[in-house]
Amino acid sequence: MPDIAMDSNDSPEVKDLTIIGGGPTGIFAAFQCGMNNLTCRIIESMPQLGGQLTALYPEKHIYDVAAFPEVLASGLVDSLWSQAERYGPEVHLDEQVVAYARLGDGSFEVTTSRGSCFRSRALLIAAGLGAFTPRKLPQLGDIAYMEDVSVFYAVRNTADFAGKRVVIVGGGDSALDWTLGLLPVAESVTVVHRMQSFQGHGKTAHEVLDKAERGEVAIHFTTEVTAIEADGPYLRKVHISSRNGEDELLEADALLLLIGFRSNLGPIADWGLELEENALVVDTHMETSELGVYAAGDIAAYPGKLKIIQTGLSDATMAVRHSLSYIKPGEKIRHQFSSVKMARENRG
Repeated sequence: MPDIAMDSNDSPEVKDLTIIGGGPTGIFAAFQCGMNNLTCRIIESMPQLGGQLTALYPEKHIYDVAAFPEVLASGLVDSLWSQAERYGPEVHLDEQVVAYARLGDGSFEVTTSRGSCFRSRALLIAAGLGAFTPRKLPQLGDIAYMEDVSVFYAVRNTADFAGKRVVIVGGGDSALDWTLGLLPVAESVTVVHRMQSFQGHGKTAHEVLDKAERGEVAIHFTTEVTAIEADGPYLRKVHISSRNGEDELLEADALLLLIGFRSNLGPIADWGLELEENALVVDTHMETSELGVYAAGDIAAYPGKLKIIQTGLSDATMAVRHSLSYIKPGEKIRHQFSSVKMARENRG
């Protein structure tokens, strides 16, 4: 993860843009601010930049970002920050924006969970899907004492599963990706899925099924986890039951629950901005229903939107570019190629 020096909460300086959210979209927006000679700050509710890439799957490989045939999620965050940090964006971590207000001069003030107030000439909301919590199995009861010891909802470090008998619950992309990803390090991998086929990407599903045919992976379709046995926080056995009533006991050291997340926009839902299916409606300039407030990435809704990283980076570019007309009204906006700008900066 990038090495970031957080700025003091006492920051009276008025920035051109406050970026709410420090995932890939928010970080790239900070870079675009630098490219367009705007000052900015990032306010991120989590203790580190990167959003879901950092929180859920830092060691997962990503294959659909331009110019990266294959890149670790954490590596992509590092690269994005390397681009942005040259412009010195102000960064505030572990701090949630809970409210905003338009001031008399058209600028904005945001208030955070720490009681801090920050002013800027415009706002960009890049909060992804909002706050998210992993879906759990209610039949297991309270297993908080086992979480991050032998029960996991994401893979943050593959070393946590080294030499262990791993049971993965789920049949989507994350479950399939980590079935393949953990095979080289785990003693064994067993997949338990409540449906009769996988819902993840076809190519990955075929790879997992091929591994199963060769005896490298055990798969239980139309089956659910019903109970577990543990020694303190350490998992020992997983009880599973199939739809036809067959029960089985699996020896296990780690239970990886990859059954999705619940997202919640949190305070943003109460800001009076137009919403569509838990996302902020934006126009062709990435502006929300509030003048001077923009949105980008997964939280932005418009016709034909694809919720992928590549789209978020494009959204960020559009939002920052179009915010110029609000931040600097009356100024002529000139397009500047990055190669020309960088050459000038490097000449000092």
